[in-house]
Amino acid sequence: MKTAFAYWDNRIAPVFDSARQIHVVETESGRIVAETDEVMTNDLSVKKVFRMVDLGVSTLVCGAISKPLHAMVIASGIRVNSFVAGDLRKVIKAWLDGSLDSGKFAMPGCCRRYATSPEMRGINKEVHLMNGRKGGGKRQGGGQGQGQGGQGQGQGGRGQGRLGGPLAGGAGGTCLCPKCGNSEPHERGVPCMQKQCPKCGTAMTRG
Repeated sequence: MKTAFAYWDNRIAPVFDSARQIHVVETESGRIVAETDEVMTNDLSVKKVFRMVDLGVSTLVCGAISKPLHAMVIASGIRVNSFVAGDLRKVIKAWLDGSLDSGKFAMPGCCRRYATSPEMRGINKEVHLMNGRKGGGKRQGGGQGQGQGGQGQGQGGRGQGRLGGPLAGGAGGTCLCPKCGNSEPHERGVPCMQKQCPKCGTAMTRG
């Protein structure tokens, strides 16, 4: 059995959507038989899922995760143990001895909810550091204003999309099938999750 631990700086990465590394642990009869570090360089979420499938991962242990990406991982047959925080080696040890769900490694304030914008505010600073940014401040739009609000603060004031992270999207883009990888143009006003893949019938998600 192979378990992937999304990590950064030897700790569980605060948000899987932004994670660039996974530590894959292969176990047999409760013992570690192999460990590898894998880099996920592609920002496209479905590519991350396909990469884990190619590696034979059966379980993902991660921090916060957005609802669409969670749905893609589950649809691929990979179990998700999310909203975990802590030192990577300690989390792996807890996973092996069955104590990971004791609450000791639960991400503060998340209560195993999906990673929508309000729930991620407390970990934005760590996310900015993980992505190589300093300060974790707000992202401003061009000119004197912020987002869509001109000189005031509009709906786009913090530079966040609908999901507040890498999966955010506007009117354009594509809808992706988490099962077969088929992509379709996104229709304005029609959520991708409400569309079915014309090839296999699986609910699609935003690319």
